[in-house]
Amino acid sequence: MTPFRVLISFIVVGIMGFAVIPLLSVDLNPREREPVLSISYGIPRSSPEIIEKLATSPLEGAFSQLSELKKINSISNYDRGSITLRFDKKADMELKRFEVLSLIRQIYPQLDSRLSYPTVSQSEQVRNTEKTPILTYSVNGPFAAFEIKKITEDVLKPALTRFEEVEEVTVRGATDLQLFITFDIQKLQSYGLTRGQLSSQINSAFGQNYPGAVLNNEGKMLFVKVDRSLQDMDQLENLPITQVDGKDIFLRDVAKLTLEEAEASSYFRINGNNSVTLTVFNRDGVNKVLLAKNLKTAIENAKVLLPAGFDVRLERDDTEFLEKELDKIYKRSGLSILILIVFIFLINRNLKYLSVLFLGIVINLSLCAIVLYFLKVDIHLYSLAGLTISFGLIVDNAIIMIDHLHKHKNRKVFVALLAASLTTIAALMIVFFLPEEDQKNLTEFSIVVSVMLGISLLIALVFTPAFYELLFKESAKKGRKLTIPKLRKRVNYLRRFENSISWTARYRKAFIIGLILLFGLPIFYLPASWEDQEWYNKSIGNTFYQEEIRPYVDKALGGSLRMFVRGVFEKSSYREAAKTRLYVSARLPFGNTLDQMDFIMREFEAYLKDVEGIDKFVTTVYSGQQGSIEITFKEAYETSALPYQLKGKLSVKSTDWSGAQWNIYGVGQGFYTGGGGEGIPSFRVTMKGYNFDELERQAEILAEKLLKHKRIQEVNTNERLSWGEQKTEEYVLRLDQNQIALGKTNQYQLINTMLDLSKPQGATGGLTLEDKNYGLVIREANSDDFSKFDLEQKGLIGGENRIYKISDFGTLTKETTTNALNKEDRQYIRAVAFEYMGSAKFGNEYLNEVLEEMEQIMPIGYTADKQTWSFSYEKAKRQYALIGLLIVGIFMICAVLFENLKQPLYIIAIIPISFIGLFLIFSLFDFYFDQGGYAAFVMLGGLAVNAGIFIVNDLNNRSTGNYNRNVLKSVAGKAIPILLTIMSTCFGLIPFLIEGQNEIFWFSLAIGTIGGLVFSMVGVFWALPVFLWKKEKLAVVTEGELKEKKVRRKRNWKFWKRKK
Repeated sequence: MTPFRVLISFIVVGIMGFAVIPLLSVDLNPREREPVLSISYGIPRSSPEIIEKLATSPLEGAFSQLSELKKINSISNYDRGSITLRFDKKADMELKRFEVLSLIRQIYPQLDSRLSYPTVSQSEQVRNTEKTPILTYSVNGPFAAFEIKKITEDVLKPALTRFEEVEEVTVRGATDLQLFITFDIQKLQSYGLTRGQLSSQINSAFGQNYPGAVLNNEGKMLFVKVDRSLQDMDQLENLPITQVDGKDIFLRDVAKLTLEEAEASSYFRINGNNSVTLTVFNRDGVNKVLLAKNLKTAIENAKVLLPAGFDVRLERDDTEFLEKELDKIYKRSGLSILILIVFIFLINRNLKYLSVLFLGIVINLSLCAIVLYFLKVDIHLYSLAGLTISFGLIVDNAIIMIDHLHKHKNRKVFVALLAASLTTIAALMIVFFLPEEDQKNLTEFSIVVSVMLGISLLIALVFTPAFYELLFKESAKKGRKLTIPKLRKRVNYLRRFENSISWTARYRKAFIIGLILLFGLPIFYLPASWEDQEWYNKSIGNTFYQEEIRPYVDKALGGSLRMFVRGVFEKSSYREAAKTRLYVSARLPFGNTLDQMDFIMREFEAYLKDVEGIDKFVTTVYSGQQGSIEITFKEAYETSALPYQLKGKLSVKSTDWSGAQWNIYGVGQGFYTGGGGEGIPSFRVTMKGYNFDELERQAEILAEKLLKHKRIQEVNTNERLSWGEQKTEEYVLRLDQNQIALGKTNQYQLINTMLDLSKPQGATGGLTLEDKNYGLVIREANSDDFSKFDLEQKGLIGGENRIYKISDFGTLTKETTTNALNKEDRQYIRAVAFEYMGSAKFGNEYLNEVLEEMEQIMPIGYTADKQTWSFSYEKAKRQYALIGLLIVGIFMICAVLFENLKQPLYIIAIIPISFIGLFLIFSLFDFYFDQGGYAAFVMLGGLAVNAGIFIVNDLNNRSTGNYNRNVLKSVAGKAIPILLTIMSTCFGLIPFLIEGQNEIFWFSLAIGTIGGLVFSMVGVFWALPVFLWKKEKLAVVTEGELKEKKVRRKRNWKFWKRKK
């Protein structure tokens, strides 16, 4: 194929790639993918213990027989419960869903009759319980709130739900109208009626039903529908309920009928203002930015259908921050490419050369978009990081290929390019062997860089030579000529370089020892004592060594590794890019009303209205037990001191409401301070066991042991799990069956009497009136005032000529209960947490001692494990094994390329040398290390060896002359393209340093990679030639030896052509 055809083919495919870009999923952070099935169910008016006993345990027992099941998690709450099944990633989820549904069908008839039929939902990721809506609108108009809500649901909601990417649309801020039937219990009882009879009479008299079907004379089946809908209120008031002495008793005789707004079950306000709000939730894995634009357009088009005077205002757009962050990343990536282009142009001052490189980047990007679309890779912070890093790599490959074409007029360097790229890909593939929790951010980063590298090889082999030949034509066939002064200058440089390398090679062992000490020996990890090893405790573990000698030995032998681990790594943490948000969460004990919680939230709202710098605060009062406020800040204040100051002030204000339990915390960039600053060490122990009461007793024993230490002030034995809640109290009525029998009544009558007099919990049914559906609420006139005293001490009218006093038949007591029962693999879970007022190291040691004591006294089957996010021996062992795997992989690739087993070792030695640069740049300048730093380690593992591969490959291609001189020629000959590739990668990362170390991921990635690459030049231009250097008597290759070597190699490779 001619160069012109190759060029056109790539351009056509490139255009197709750019057409695919809008179809890619866009988000700020990666999704946590995991095959998950969630089963939800409920039993009305049931405690967590009842839910767990009647539903959760039987269902868990049935599901535990499923194959490929990795973990079962369950939670039993008031009135409801859920079970989460996590399967192996290779499991067929459609088949698993079918199996779960089949098990539910088998077991459901045997379960409690009150249990709702369990629903099964399937998801490819773990759902976030606090999912943020993509858009929030407020709707106002010249009507009552319930009418505004109705119009919003009829006009705006359908305009949004037609989008497949929309998961849910909710309308809040108003309650629907309900039909209230308020009866007088004395009148009702005088006619011998109960509330249940009243309800059944109304339901049987009105509504719609389908008694069956009939066949017409044409043989067609017609369904019969009986419509007894209400036409007006009078029809309901004149409904006959019963007869007394031959006289009809109508509903109006015993009750009053009113249309009223339903009692609020929750409150939702923006900036303290009541309004009807429309919130939109997106499905996972969609392009949120594009979806938000389409939804806004749909709302604008639907506005014209609203009545006059309606105002629809966008209150919150969750994609604004995402769009700003992505725009920032796009601008940086563009600036990165621009810096690369300017740098390359300044070096070469040739527009044709620049065109080859720039068009190569564009084609590479478009082909990458196609591959990522078919691999279903999302575009987010970390995949964009992969793209940005890749710019330098693909330019590197192009520079090496063009330089080789210019000098040697062939593509033989491609084998070295392939090996160099494979080493980088091998380093990236290690991510897939990490534990699942560590793969979260780096998986798609690795995929993107690997794809870009793979495509860049295709570009370097086919596209770059074709485009180069088209542009340079005749000049491409001519060699470059150097003047005599330039040659003389090069010879002088080469002589000086030879003298320095030969001198260093003379003291090679000392040089290697110096490099090892500069990297560091991990002796600072040695423990202060080793149980049952007396020789160790008397030598390294003795007090004199530990206190007088060890500090100096650790510093002398620990090198840059000790500086990094002690000064940087141990203070590092995972950070996630997010808009700065402050959350205020309040909890009240059971028994408090919605209005009581709302009153507390309004107090905080009044305070927040006067704070300068707040953008919005969104209040949600979920119930009388739970309420929260989410506070966001104006852009200028996001990273200022305001979020911290406000958090402190709100914490102080919360002490005015000591009856509530408060949780005030912040997330996002405004709450990351960078390096330094350690808070009070907190510790958490997860306890598991098969008996809930015994587990609680063991938690109390653990707390007693911990509280013996003076630096531990308080231990929470029921710390909130990520999905759990604190324990609470409830009233329990225990009936005496003997007293009930003596009173000539039964349990059913007693409970019905209480239900008749108490406040109803929501609508008991529904009626259609004038083509509108209304909830039906039947209540006693004084039900709002019904109290515990009334229940226990007053006589309750129940049945004809019957008055009950509950205290005669049972006792009402307040008992402690749990608001949620959490289980994992059918074991109950309990979390114990405490803060240690002192060094985290000593707190950790004391906790280990206590846990060892607990292990001795706890019953079999009960465990207490410390939750740790720091160094773990098992985890470290796996990481070291993966590093070993990477080294073996690089060794094999280089051994195949070089046909040599010693040279790959020299290449591998460059990796730890480059790590010295990363250690030093973080340690000396006190930069913050986060997940971007881990990505820098992964990248350096592959990048650092590339330059060495090009040099050694070039050396092996030089078959005549002095060996040591050939080493120098190979290093000098590849010096310019290697320097160009390293500098282009470093310059490409400079834009990501502009925002400073508060910039999550990007700063650590950029500064770590730059530091490592710069120091890798020490390995490439000094250490590698020293390793390759031979003694003088071995360095000369004669013509005869060369011919013999060529013949031997020819025979080895062409064994199939030998004559017998």
